[in-house]
Amino acid sequence: MKLHLHRTTIAVCAASLLLVACASTPATQFYTLEPLATSGTAAATIALRIGHVTVPELVDRPQMVLRSGANQVNLVEQRRWAESLRSAIARVVAANLAEPKSATGAATTTVDIEVSRFDSQLGVAIDLAANWRLRPASGIVRSGSMNWHEPVSGNDYADLAAAHSRALAELSRQITASAEARP
Repeated sequence: MKLHLHRTTIAVCAASLLLVACASTPATQFYTLEPLATSGTAAATIALRIGHVTVPELVDRPQMVLRSGANQVNLVEQRRWAESLRSAIARVVAANLAEPKSATGAATTTVDIEVSRFDSQLGVAIDLAANWRLRPASGIVRSGSMNWHEPVSGNDYADLAAAHSRALAELSRQITASAEARP
């Protein structure tokens, strides 16, 4: 009887500790990048399609990565991207490029994007550096690059995600301008 009582006491204590540990863990929050209306997006004669997107390994993870110094970053475990950054960037830029488009039967140009910097500083700014390559059906490949610094409007992680969305809108605008330029 004493052995059974001892096991029951241990089981109750273990369950209590588990509940306390679970209750003290902060809830994980998820964030998305969103397309924004961009002025000067693709003209009706240009059909742009997103091809390959790459992002730095440093930020290629579910957790948000905050730059805290020249040689230091912090992974924020309870603040995560809802999808991979590669997928999110491709989705957002594709939506931004498609906004006013009514092109039908237009030759498609594929856009490959290489993000070389996707830095985040909570309450300060984000920095986005990207290169792109336009591969039109004509075979004349063109490329471009952008370095963008976007202030963060508040001290919340949603504000940080919104700043990245604004920077991607600028990337979309610059890709469109590059696609519309004559070779």
